[in-house]
Amino acid sequence: MHKKTEPSASPEEKALEHRVKQFMGGPPAQEPLRSEESDSEDKDEDPPERILVISPSDKPLPAILPSAPLLAEAEDQPLAKKQSAKLLADAGVADVPPPEPETDAKTDKAIDEIVNQEGDAALAAEDNEIAKTFEPPKRHSFKEKLLAFLRAWWENKPARYGTLAALAVGLIALGIVPVTRYFLLNTVGIRGSASVMVLDDSTQLPLKNVEVTLAGKSKLTDKGGKVRLEHLKLGPTELSIQKRAFAAETTPVTVGWGSNPLGSFALRATGAQYVFIIKDFLSAKSLEKAEAISGEASALSDKNGKITLTVDTSDEPVLSVTIKVANYRDEKLSLDVNAKTEQAISMVPARKHVFVSKRSGKYDVYKVDVDGKNEKLVLAGTGNERDDIALVSHPTAEVAALVSTRDNVHNKDGYLLSTLTLIELGDNTTSRLAQSEQIHVAGWMGDRLVYVQIAAGASAANAKRFRLTSYDYKTAGKQELASANSFNDVVVIGDSVYYAPSSTLQNDSNAGLIKSNAEGHNKKTLLNTEVWNIFRVDYDKFNLSTQASWYEYKLGDSVANKLTTAPANPKNRLYVNGPDGKHSLWVDQRDGKGVLLDYNTATKAEKVLKFQSGLSNPIRWLTSSTLIYRIQTPQETADYVMNIDGGEARKIRDASATSGQGLWYYY
Repeated sequence: MHKKTEPSASPEEKALEHRVKQFMGGPPAQEPLRSEESDSEDKDEDPPERILVISPSDKPLPAILPSAPLLAEAEDQPLAKKQSAKLLADAGVADVPPPEPETDAKTDKAIDEIVNQEGDAALAAEDNEIAKTFEPPKRHSFKEKLLAFLRAWWENKPARYGTLAALAVGLIALGIVPVTRYFLLNTVGIRGSASVMVLDDSTQLPLKNVEVTLAGKSKLTDKGGKVRLEHLKLGPTELSIQKRAFAAETTPVTVGWGSNPLGSFALRATGAQYVFIIKDFLSAKSLEKAEAISGEASALSDKNGKITLTVDTSDEPVLSVTIKVANYRDEKLSLDVNAKTEQAISMVPARKHVFVSKRSGKYDVYKVDVDGKNEKLVLAGTGNERDDIALVSHPTAEVAALVSTRDNVHNKDGYLLSTLTLIELGDNTTSRLAQSEQIHVAGWMGDRLVYVQIAAGASAANAKRFRLTSYDYKTAGKQELASANSFNDVVVIGDSVYYAPSSTLQNDSNAGLIKSNAEGHNKKTLLNTEVWNIFRVDYDKFNLSTQASWYEYKLGDSVANKLTTAPANPKNRLYVNGPDGKHSLWVDQRDGKGVLLDYNTATKAEKVLKFQSGLSNPIRWLTSSTLIYRIQTPQETADYVMNIDGGEARKIRDASATSGQGLWYYY
């Protein structure tokens, strides 16, 4: 038999052949199938012929198949039979029987499962990709984003070094180039402040109510000519200073980071000027920092009391001016606008003097300025008053305490009772604090009035018949400090009250000398023996008399010390402290005349202020330098005012004889 030349396999054929080999192991290519007989009989014969089978279909056969006899010989061999059947089936040869259905079905099933798995995997991958496309982006917190950004920035060396370099350049520009520096600082919200003082060029004194404008902010100067502007943008700007009757001042300035004190600026006066000389009406002492005001214009006095007031020229024929000084009454003036001469102004203390007068036939309470002006009736008398009236003014406030029988109230025995009345001098209102057979005002301790009264309805056998009480006029709070059958003595000094309870109807241990504050706290026993009398022999020293001995107590000590001998003729002094605590007044009797003395609490020196017949208590302070004393003679009972800095005393008004803060009289 002749062998036919096999055509070269196309790519499709090679693929089919590879598939057959993959699933069937491929036909044996090394050794042809032989029958057992031919193998044993003739080993030298030519190899069996190969038959070229032409597929009835258009598909080329994948390879040279074994001849039919060889296929027949292999029918009994399962593997060969399966391979042949498969090859023939794939080649489309109709006369070759198909492979066994069971075996072919399993193979196809395995192939289908593999294909399905691969397809499912591919579809799943595609679904995942599609899902990722439509999946919303994951949100990160600001902190995570910031950390991610910083991590990326730090790991990126060019970006990191570039940023640091830019920052360094920016800092250099910020510190060197003013325009850049101020722009950057303003951008991040940095602001500065500036302070200015404005003076009158003609007097070199501060100017009030001057409009100062800087970096878009405006403000008026205070009484001291000062102004401070806050929250200003930094950089070059313009300072503008304007006041009526003065030439405006404009100057370029630079607002830097910080406080920027810009110094003082003097304005040149362009309006009309008026001059005033301000002095105390008693001492004729020049008053510094007095203020003259006319509309928007104002000016202050120098150390010589001179005020130069600059105002806008106008067509008004009269100029209204008000002069103000702390603790003095305002003085209102009406001046001819053409008057250019100096005006001498005497200033009077603002506090009112309170006194009792019987000029109407009744004991009326009045208030008046110490120059005799602006007298007004405060509380009219009822005609029921006895002449044992007491009037005690507050050290600094416009308040006074009055003890009188004006209410005409009697107890069950028909005894006329005294009433303690508090008077508000500002609006002339009154408040009743107590009614009793006896009321003694010991004095003021700050805003608290300290007094002693007999308890209503208490008999002489009552162990708590006398009550020591303090009343706060601002809060209307009342506090009982102590009680006893009676008190041998009570003295108010500064912020403390010293009292000596009687031993009657109580244990001796409760009698002695006791110190308390105005609220009844911090009580301290200074002497455990009953004290009969307290003599204030000096500003800071007591002499204490007991049944058998004398003691001495110095203010501030914890106990009283026993004296070896009795003091010679001790005199009780009533000191009245000034509002500032620097001076204290007391009255002595010498050569038949009264002497008013001023005790300097710092130097401990005394000087005589007035030596006059009939000079006596009550005395009081109006200001730290102005005081009032009383003259009682057969010719007159009147109140006088004077200044410790000098000048002559002046009579205020005639008054009725009344007591004030006085010595204890319940012996």
